[in-house]
Parts: sequence; structure tokens; C-alpha cells
Amino acid sequence: MLMNMLGFNLAWFGLIYWGNAFIPVAISMIAFHLIKLSHIKNEARLVLLITVIGSSIDSLLHFFMFFMFPDSTFMPFWLVILWACFACTVCHSLTFLSSSKVLQITIGAIFAPLSYIAGERLEAVSFGYPLLTTYLILAAIWGGLFILFFFLKSVMTKTRLVHA
Repeated sequence: MLMNMLGFNLAWFGLIYWGNAFIPVAISMIAFHLIKLSHIKNEARLVLLITVIGSSIDSLLHFFMFFMFPDSTFMPFWLVILWACFACTVCHSLTFLSSSKVLQITIGAIFAPLSYIAGERLEAVSFGYPLLTTYLILAAIWGGLFILFFFLKSVMTKTRLVHA
């Protein structure tokens, strides 16, 4: 679990700071993560689904000018890869959230928006709305997403996964 958490944080920083230039490293990390699991098919499906859902939501937020990315008309590809990296944490370093919807909502609503704010401070994204409004909207979205992601985890990973 520790390696999973450290790997995600490394991927987050690399993708936020270096953007598309860090994609090969992040994809290698995702591949390594999936290859070392005993039930790769179940987790790979979950990672793909979470990536599609998260990327779609961020694309909508970008479309409605909630997020703006420097020199980009569309949501950048590094953000899609960041979603895949995040998805790799659901069955591992975030698995402690599986049994409590209250924890899922709380952690999702508090910490996920802080990640976007940190990205804004590193100039990877800018916000089209005031910071408090941005935080509250992201908190509502992420609180719900964490519930959804852990529901999907329970449905899609019927066999027990090896924890990293």
C-alpha cells in the first residue's frame, strides 16, 4: 500500500509539473502496477472505467470553463493519465475507505479539491470561478465520485486483489 501511495504521488507531481512530457513515465508506472497484480483483468477494467468517468467529468468542467489549461483548447492528455494513476489507488492505498461511505464522502470532499488547488498553484490549471466556489463544487463532485468509485470496486472486483 505504501508503494502504491508513493507511486501515485510521484505520478501526480510529475504529470502536474511536467505535463505531457511525464506521460511515458506515468504509463510505465501504471503498467508495472497492473502487471504485478494477480487479478489484472478485474483491476484493469476498474482502472479504465474510473479513468473514463473522471476524464469525462473533468472534460465537462473544462467545457464549461470551470477549468482552464494553459495553451490548451481541450483537456490535456496528461490529466487523463493522471485519472488512470488515481484509479490504481482505489483497490490499494485507498482500500481503507471501502467499508465506510462517510469516510469516502469526507476524504473525497476534503482532499480531492485540494489536489486541484495545488495544481492551480503549480500553474497546471486555472479556475474560472472564485477559489471558494471552485472548492465547494469540487467537494460535492468528488464526495459523490468516491461513493461511485468504491461501489464500482465492490461490483467489479469480485475476487480479492493482492494489495500493493
